[in-house]
Amino acid sequence: MVRSLAQWTKTLSFPARISPNKAAKDRVNIHQVSPTITPTLSNNSLSKNNEINTMMNNHASLSEVNQIYSDPESEKAIMSSIVYCIHHKEGCKWSDELRKLKGHLNTCKYDAIPCTSKCGAQIPRVLMEDHLKYTCPQRRTRCEYCNKEFTGHALENHAGHCGYEPLYCENKCGMKVHRRHLGQHKSDGCSKRLVPCRYCSKEFVADTLPAHHVKCGRVPIQCPNRCDASVLAREDLDAHLKEECTVSVHGCHFKDAGCRFKGSRYVIEKHLEEHCQQHLTLMCNVVTKQQHQIASLKSALSRLSLNYSGTLIWKISEFTAKMGEAKSKEGMELVSPPFYTSQYGYKLQASIFPNGNGAGEDSHISVYIKILPGEYDALLRWPFSHSVSFTLFDQSACPEKACNIVESFIPDPTWKNFQRPSIEPDSLGFGFPKFVSHEMLKKRHFMKEDTLFIRVKVDPSKIVAV
Repeated sequence: MVRSLAQWTKTLSFPARISPNKAAKDRVNIHQVSPTITPTLSNNSLSKNNEINTMMNNHASLSEVNQIYSDPESEKAIMSSIVYCIHHKEGCKWSDELRKLKGHLNTCKYDAIPCTSKCGAQIPRVLMEDHLKYTCPQRRTRCEYCNKEFTGHALENHAGHCGYEPLYCENKCGMKVHRRHLGQHKSDGCSKRLVPCRYCSKEFVADTLPAHHVKCGRVPIQCPNRCDASVLAREDLDAHLKEECTVSVHGCHFKDAGCRFKGSRYVIEKHLEEHCQQHLTLMCNVVTKQQHQIASLKSALSRLSLNYSGTLIWKISEFTAKMGEAKSKEGMELVSPPFYTSQYGYKLQASIFPNGNGAGEDSHISVYIKILPGEYDALLRWPFSHSVSFTLFDQSACPEKACNIVESFIPDPTWKNFQRPSIEPDSLGFGFPKFVSHEMLKKRHFMKEDTLFIRVKVDPSKIVAV
């Protein structure tokens, strides 16, 4: 590119200036000075150089400069000045005399020249190759997908619309499909598209539809008995076999009771009408068997719930009502759940008379204990000789201030109540007719929330009543 002097002197950078009055020898020495050091100039020379730079900045031509400074020596001195390339900030390292700058700019790789494809852009020589290859609107290039040739501008419009560009399916099935085939893939070939079941019309992902067909209730199937019925929906098959199929074989309704008869639905109906007595007998046997099972379960359950600790805590609730009933009904007795002295020990039961018994009638609560026939009586020592104590708990809010009532005894071996019991035990055991008076019952917190707590404790280690 050819430039006028005014153009390439506008951005000149002078690393050093010299006085036009110095000899050529001095100028040679100045060329060896580092470009970053500026020698001191005379006032006359500095004034002239400033005027020249001002005129260059105002686009003055070389002829105008020569008209003002026609002195050949001054011109020679100026043109011999060492300058940087006008593109030194872009990276050009060239520096030489001013007269050589024009020739340098014709080859400087940082100098901008018009695009050779005539797109109108000014591009540095060093970037021209990349510009022509990648960014020039007038470049000729081929689409990497369809291999058609376009100008750079047309290729930018073509990008994103090329029908041969491979794209991932939007349904995330993992397939890459040409843009022109993407719509057809999503509607027909995508494994993740939604497809309605042709039997029940519900929508499913395409790759799960075969699994749905295996259990779809509306899938048509034939009766396994090959009866005259038309094709059935899978969900209607059970009802058809039980109620409608004319050739299916059924067991008798009383098969669980022991009847082994089998036949078609109509034959089964006739069988039921003709064998009522037989079915009734079978059901009676089942009921009897179940009664024995129930009795056995009840026995096992009662054994699991028995107390084998030798100590019974007896909770008597709604005591006021029971006291009123005992006063109106002579000899009313309340009995406790049975309990054992140990797992294989004596079986005992406590009882109380709310309105008293014998000497305590109408004035005291009477408590007793009786020995019941047990499973292991044949292995136990008789007569019964363990000490027995009764405790009525004071339910005071402060346990330290509670005052319980305790009575105990050691059985008399001569008393018949402590001998091995027969199948029918004595109606009355041994105890205390005057255990606690009705008056005492009201003085402390023996009864709280209409409830009494009585402890009956059997201790085989005690030989003295406590």
